[in-house]
Amino acid sequence: MRVLPLPAWRWGLVGLLLLVVTGLAGSTARAATLRWKFQPGETLHYAMDQKTVTSVKGGPQDIKSTMSQTIDMEWVVKEIGADGLTHLTQKVTRIRTKIESAFGPFEFDSKEVKDPEGAVAAGLVPLLRALVGAEFSFKMNEQGEMSDVKVPEKVLESIKKSGSLGGNAGMFSEEGMKNMVVESSLAVPKEDIEKGKSWTRESKITMPIGTMTLDKAYTYQGPETNDAKKVERIDLVTKVDIQLAPGNNLDMKVQSQEGKGSFFFDNAVGRVAESTVSEKLEMVFKLKVGEQENQIIQGNETTTSMKLVKGQDAEPSKP
Repeated sequence: MRVLPLPAWRWGLVGLLLLVVTGLAGSTARAATLRWKFQPGETLHYAMDQKTVTSVKGGPQDIKSTMSQTIDMEWVVKEIGADGLTHLTQKVTRIRTKIESAFGPFEFDSKEVKDPEGAVAAGLVPLLRALVGAEFSFKMNEQGEMSDVKVPEKVLESIKKSGSLGGNAGMFSEEGMKNMVVESSLAVPKEDIEKGKSWTRESKITMPIGTMTLDKAYTYQGPETNDAKKVERIDLVTKVDIQLAPGNNLDMKVQSQEGKGSFFFDNAVGRVAESTVSEKLEMVFKLKVGEQENQIIQGNETTTSMKLVKGQDAEPSKP
């Protein structure tokens, strides 16, 4: 539970009471040392729920699509190296995906034997199937910083074969897949951190049209209680900037955005217990065909939550 500041009038007390109150207030403001902790051979099970709503306005007709996903994954601790880095693998054990769009509905569950059919399925199912059971390997230090991320060969082969989903740099590329693994983690400061203090991290993602820069600002909010456990709350604010590649004639700008979230870090065992991040992004594209110029507005709203679970398949979140 968040510690509330003492009422102002108490600071007017004199003598011993003033010293006691000041001492108690100081004890709640002690800096925290946040660290990831692992044991060789242990397995962490995470469930991720994600919902994305995409809208496009300004074309021949307005388009809206909704995608909901539940992904069960496990982190397996292989070893802790002499350099202090932990060697882990991340494996997706189950994927459930539901899409509603102008191209028709799509629903997939990797536990089902029969795959869906249709144009959307033809592009997505091979990649989803390749992801299930594939082991991404990486190293992590005690701050949660990842390095040496390796994408499984069968996933790379599926990306190459998936046509429009994978041919270029972006989300469905080797670099994009590595970024998704790295961005799924929380990196904490090396130094001790006091309540209200912030730190920042920047990541760049190469896309066909240019480079997307993601700036993240984290703020430590102190201890709270989550599911009857003491956790450390860390709030997040994100900002996106897109720089077009030289020679790109696309006229595009970010019109509005909002990105925020919260992480609940269980410092006793050294891992994220739960997190929720929401992002809203609206971009404007100006397209010129002959003498006619059209303006397209694309909006994306995404909410992603992750939770440490006990190994069973997670239930999909309710709409």
